[in-house]
Amino acid sequence: MHEMSVIENLVRLLKNVCEKEKATGVVSVQITIHPFSCLDESNLNFMFSCIAGDNPLFKGTKIRVLRNKNLQEPEYIVDNVELEIE
Repeated sequence: MHEMSVIENLVRLLKNVCEKEKATGVVSVQITIHPFSCLDESNLNFMFSCIAGDNPLFKGTKIRVLRNKNLQEPEYIVDNVELEIE
């Protein structure tokens, strides 16, 4: 269930960012993960859609994952968030 806690934290972070930036939605999120992390892009996207549910902020949001080659970095880092702002 490690992915679940990552996604729950990500949803909280994205809600705060949307509120601060007065965004109407999140288009995409880019995450860099540790080379030996068990986090997987397809599983993260599936869990994100389950946890986000019908929240209009997250309709169609995609998570993109890059692998970091630096073993000293944390397990994951949110690198970029693309927002919809009207």
